[in-house]
Amino acid sequence: MSLPSSMRSITLLTPQTYDLTNPPTSLNFTTLPAPTSTESQVLLRIAATAITPYELSWPAPPSSPTPRIPAHDVAGTVISSASPLFKARDEVFALLPYDGQGGMAEYAVCDVRFLAKMPKGMGFVEAASVPRAALTALQACERLEVGERVLVMGATGAVGRMVVQLARRGVGERGVVVAVGGFGCEVLEGLGASLVVNYKEIEGVKWEDAVKKGVKGGEIDVLIDCLGGESLERGTELVKSGGRVVTVGSPPPRWAKQGESGWEEIEEEGLRKRFFIVEESGKQLEDVARLIESGNLKTSVGLVVDGLTEEGVRGG
Repeated sequence: MSLPSSMRSITLLTPQTYDLTNPPTSLNFTTLPAPTSTESQVLLRIAATAITPYELSWPAPPSSPTPRIPAHDVAGTVISSASPLFKARDEVFALLPYDGQGGMAEYAVCDVRFLAKMPKGMGFVEAASVPRAALTALQACERLEVGERVLVMGATGAVGRMVVQLARRGVGERGVVVAVGGFGCEVLEGLGASLVVNYKEIEGVKWEDAVKKGVKGGEIDVLIDCLGGESLERGTELVKSGGRVVTVGSPPPRWAKQGESGWEEIEEEGLRKRFFIVEESGKQLEDVARLIESGNLKTSVGLVVDGLTEEGVRGG
C-alpha cells in the first residue's frame, strides 16, 4: 500500500496569550505534506476530530510546529505501524500531544503511548469526543476516597459530565456528588449526582446556599472545578478545612505552581490545591474504553460538522 504524500488540512495561527473572547480569525484551509511516522508512531487516517470550545484561543507552546493544525482529540484508522501493538485497519482514538500537530487534517501521526483501540460498537464521531474529556476527568478524580463529599463545578460541560460519573465511582454509594451547572442539568442525576443545582434557575438564593442546605454538615471534602475564575473562588469557600481543591480551569489560578516535573499541589489556607493540565495516556484510554463498553461511562456529542472545510470549522 502506497502512503500519502500530501493532505488537506485546516491550520491556525495560534495566539500567544489567553483570550477566550477572541474568534478564530486565522483559520486557513490548505494542503500540506503528509506526516511520516517513526518506529514509535503509527500513521492515522483521521475519520473524526473534536475541538474544545476555547482551544482556538489557547497559546501554543514555543516548540509547536508551524503552520499549526488544531484539534487534538482524534479517532481514525491505522494506515501503517511499526509497533506490534497496532496493525493496519485498527480503529483507534487518542489525545494527541498539544505541542505537536492536531487532527484537523486527513492524516496524523501518533506515538503508540498515547493510542488505544476504540470501544467496541462505538463510531468515529463519538470516539473523537471522548479522549480529552475522559482523561481530564479520570486524572481529576484519581485521589477520591469512598464516602467523600464532592462538589463538581461546570458539571454540564463535556469534562464535568465525565467527572460526575467518575466521582460517583470514586466515592461509592456512601459518598455524595453535588453537581452545579446550567443548561443540561436534567441529565446529571442519571449520571450519578446526589444533588443537582442549576444556577440559572435558582431564585432568591445563591447556588452556594443550595449546596450548603443539601449537604450534611454544609461543607464538602473535595472541589473539582472545570471552570476556573469566580466559580473556582466561590466553590473553594465550601471546602472544609483540610479538604482538597482540584481545578482544570484556564487560565491557571493565581496560586498554581509549576515545578520542574509539572504542576504541583500546594497547601494554602488549610486546603490542598492542585491545578493541572491533562496528560495524554493510551493506558488510561484503554481503561476508559473498558468503562464505556461495560456501560459504566456515558459519552455525549454536541455539534457535528460534516467535512473538512474552513466554513464548517468557523460555523462550529
